Amino acid sequence: MRKTLVWIGLLIITLVIRQMLHQQPALTEQWYTKGIFVGVRWFLDTLNSGLPVPAFYLVLALLLFFLGKGIRYWVVSGDSKWVKAQQSGLRLVAFVCGVVVFFYWFWGFNYSRISIEEQMNIPAVVLNDTTLRQMLDEQTHLVDALRQTLQPDTAAMIDQFMPADSLETAVRGALSQYLTASGIHTPGNPRGREPFWKGFLLRFGAAGVYNPFTGECNIDRGLPALTKPYTLAHEFCHGYGFADEGTCNFLAYLALSASPDVRLRYAGELAFWREMAGAYSRAQPEAYKLIWQNRPGGFQKDILHIRATINQYPEFFEAFRVKAYDHYLKAQGIEEGIKNYGKVVALVAGYRKKSE
Repeated sequence: MRKTLVWIGLLIITLVIRQMLHQQPALTEQWYTKGIFVGVRWFLDTLNSGLPVPAFYLVLALLLFFLGKGIRYWVVSGDSKWVKAQQSGLRLVAFVCGVVVFFYWFWGFNYSRISIEEQMNIPAVVLNDTTLRQMLDEQTHLVDALRQTLQPDTAAMIDQFMPADSLETAVRGALSQYLTASGIHTPGNPRGREPFWKGFLLRFGAAGVYNPFTGECNIDRGLPALTKPYTLAHEFCHGYGFADEGTCNFLAYLALSASPDVRLRYAGELAFWREMAGAYSRAQPEAYKLIWQNRPGGFQKDILHIRATINQYPEFFEAFRVKAYDHYLKAQGIEEGIKNYGKVVALVAGYRKKSE
């Protein structure tokens, strides 16, 4: 009982601090993101640096250990069922409180930091259909030009060029270099891993996931090779302390598009083309069909390859996942919820307007 009360107390303190920080983004930057989080990042990076396997496996093993202890207590203990239920309930409450506490202190307070728009002085823009069409046309020409410089089978070429260990180094290096040159804080050296089997994350609606308890950036092993650089760069942004999904997409795109490696650049530009195509197709579906039909064969081949590969792993609980994650993001102060992913289009438009 005493341990449970301690964890409840720590949870209340953590939530009060979270609320205070949410009202003070500048304080979050100085006190947490550039202070405590740097220490957390160092601690987790030190633990992960020598691990021969993804830390995800250790977390799963730990969860199974505690589950085993709980089952053993029910089987072996001579306590009454009522006492067992009470003890198990208290342990569960303590466990949930502990998870939330560690989540915020290890990473979650980053939701309250200064927005990327303010950090990079990005102006707000209005995205009407005309603006979207212009951006999509420009992006299409750019991707077409890059595509013509690559081998016919782009997916196979990138897969051969960047196995998992090389991909991690190349993407992290490109992102760190770009963010540092832009004056953006990049603490630590997060790892990028592909845990478990192909489709493990995709089945749950995630191409990648940042684990705040291990500091590890994970992407699905079954992702098409062309999408891995952008997905991993997105997760690395989380590892550097950016919680906003649209911000991570935005920074991942800028870093890859600035890379001297044409393969990374193509992967980034193609990913942004897909973001643009999604936005425009929702606004003007018939006009988008004409754009798609007029794409060169190599371009279409890459997109169809991505779709076919991802479709091999249909999601288990899509409706539940969308609703649950939407509520989660809104609870963290992201008002648009899951639509926040698509904010990358407006951010890029604002960034280009500023550059002009």
